[in-house]
Amino acid sequence: MGSTNISGEVVLIFTGGTIGMSDKPDAGGVVPDDNFTKLLAGATPDSHNIKIRPVLWSDIPSPHMSPEKMLKLGRDIDAYLDEEQVLGAVILHGTDLMAETAYALDLTVKSPKPVIITGAMRYFNESGYDGIRNLVDAVRVCLLPPPEGTDVILQMADKLFSARNAIKYSSLNVDPFIGQNTGRIGFIAGESVILTRAKPGRRPRLNFPVTSIASGVHLVGCHPGMDSTILEKLIETGAKGIVLEGFGAGNTPPGLVSGIEKCIEAEIPVVLCTRCVEGGVWPIYAYEGGAASLKQKGVIIAGALSALKATILLQMLIGSHCGINQIKDIFAEESV
Repeated sequence: MGSTNISGEVVLIFTGGTIGMSDKPDAGGVVPDDNFTKLLAGATPDSHNIKIRPVLWSDIPSPHMSPEKMLKLGRDIDAYLDEEQVLGAVILHGTDLMAETAYALDLTVKSPKPVIITGAMRYFNESGYDGIRNLVDAVRVCLLPPPEGTDVILQMADKLFSARNAIKYSSLNVDPFIGQNTGRIGFIAGESVILTRAKPGRRPRLNFPVTSIASGVHLVGCHPGMDSTILEKLIETGAKGIVLEGFGAGNTPPGLVSGIEKCIEAEIPVVLCTRCVEGGVWPIYAYEGGAASLKQKGVIIAGALSALKATILLQMLIGSHCGINQIKDIFAEESV
């Protein structure tokens, strides 16, 4: 890796997740178990000039990571990276929402220094535990370093993915992530880190500070024969934004159209995503409920963004008091 002449600190931030959990028969399964100090023993960098600064930020399961916590994590990371001796940050996180937290950090972290997020699919006392390997590899990637300004990088099972494109496709495999539409940006071979497509990007992805996370932004999954009951109820209860997860290239049941029109009339932003892992939303079809028809009505196209990431982005934009035209412009940038 060539890190022997590097000196400084890598901040290792533990948020929780399977990487720090153990199977507890009394609890009936796998739960957080205060294993962070044990993990630190395996986090030995290649260079003796590198120090690991451990930060016990939280010890929560991945599904407990709210957008508000993601925003606070990003601010805390920036504060650490502002210190001159700090080379970068490694975040330990559960895999369920790892890609979404990575994207939230990518949207908000200002520092150009490396930010790597990793975790484990097997718990601490399980046979074949993958946490130590992923942790050590994440530190290696952090010390490479990636080109300045590169996206927050998600590293799992010897593979590197950009935060914007990473998606968890397997609930159980120790190699659970893919790069949606674009593949991986690098990989680890033995003791070496090889970047295949990492290049300087734009971070933070938003060029203004995110002031808060909006409540009242709802993700609605479409199902065959769906009508507008849910959307009309959300309008009645004061929804501030709607993300729709449609079919195919971003198409919805025709019964949903009247509710979408009512949302737009009420000046509630409606963002259209697809449940498909690859391809994204393309306004091809102009039939009732088709993406082309919905775009003409004022629906915002999310492109290749997953529904979860689109929801986080919309929560940040509305929370930062962005108007509808600015929201459309930012989604247009993020959707390609």
